Amino acid sequence: MRSLVIASMALVLVGAVSPALAKGPGKYAVQGNNSEDKSSYKGTATITKTGKDSFRVVSVIDGDKFDGYGIGDDDLIAVTFTGNGSTGVALYVAQDDGSYKGIWAFKGDSKISTEQLTPAK
Repeated sequence: MRSLVIASMALVLVGAVSPALAKGPGKYAVQGNNSEDKSSYKGTATITKTGKDSFRVVSVIDGDKFDGYGIGDDDLIAVTFTGNGSTGVALYVAQDDGSYKGIWAFKGDSKISTEQLTPAK
């Protein structure tokens, strides 16, 4: 019985010091690469759950706001977005560390760009 109590306490302590994985709704730091002009960028994103399987994704990149709506779950979100006079699509896949790897393109792009969403601290 004593070893069961000690094991339970150890699990509680491990849980207390392990960082929470954010994936899903929350605030994220954005870092990406635009394949069309080979530029890199940084910004922020906020993911909000709007229904059982729907999301709003708002990103601010270099002062420009991109407003998106998506479908999926916490592990995979497909988004259509508008901003800065353009429209586009994105796909975000959750990673084991709570971040998202994403691919995206504006309407008319010939290449797919990439970005990483990391839980904001």
